[in-house]
Amino acid sequence: MAVDGPQLDRTSPVPLYLQIKEWMLDQIRTGRWPQRYKLPAEEDLAGAVGVSRGTLRKAIAELVREGVLHQIHGKGTFVTAGGIEQPLAQRLSAFSELLEERGIRYSTRVLQQRVEEPAGRVASLLRLEPGQQVVHLARIRLVESCPVAYMENYVPVHLAPGLERVDFARQGLFRTLEQDYGLTLAWGQRTFEALGAEGEVAEYLELPAGAPVFYIQQVVYLDDGRPVEFSDVWLRGDRFRLSAVIRRPREGRGEGRGREPAGLPRGLQPAGAGLEPGRPAPAGAWPDPGGAKLCF
Repeated sequence: MAVDGPQLDRTSPVPLYLQIKEWMLDQIRTGRWPQRYKLPAEEDLAGAVGVSRGTLRKAIAELVREGVLHQIHGKGTFVTAGGIEQPLAQRLSAFSELLEERGIRYSTRVLQQRVEEPAGRVASLLRLEPGQQVVHLARIRLVESCPVAYMENYVPVHLAPGLERVDFARQGLFRTLEQDYGLTLAWGQRTFEALGAEGEVAEYLELPAGAPVFYIQQVVYLDDGRPVEFSDVWLRGDRFRLSAVIRRPREGRGEGRGREPAGLPRGLQPAGAGLEPGRPAPAGAWPDPGGAKLCF
């Protein structure tokens, strides 16, 4: 199959491999490269794109690391079948944004959207004073009509007045906070727990009681350190898996300080480093597992 390469801007400060990566993502989003599609041989693809094989490989390596592509030794490089991988320690993305990037069609069912007095746990995590209210949003994400995630989000009313009137069946929460309210979502903390589905969670995810689910608790902060969103998220255990890139501490290998171990993936933050590349971890932050990824 002939490949129409991208229009690369060789004068742009954006590296060529990142331009190629974005072009590849566009091929997937538009369906030109559907799920399980086998990419052309590297030599052919590099020629069509107009770059060296080394530059092409850097773009492919980025997408393999993010779970968009996967490689089988001796077989080639393929578009992941319905895959989502989220580099949790490096990137703060909404679930809907990850689905869109992978070209996965989804729908949203809004169960609840109202202003209310927060429970003590929510008020504490959002650092709210007595009497301050939150917008409570409860939604289900569906892929191919199957519920895959149940989410409850809480946002302080004083940071986003009128948020309870937004159509979240069509709009994403993070984009709304950024684009409509001008808020800068800078970093977040996530913790994971494996649970058995119970009550409403089992009902909403259409699972039998006790079926495995991933539970995620998340707090998102503005660039000035104020918490802007707290969420409880439950993911179907039969549609997700969790993986992580791990490394042995320097002390255990006699390595000198200030030098990263060979083979550490590009951009991977050592445990205890910033939650955002190049950004120091805020006080009290819990570092995510280095390079942890969420796979769908």
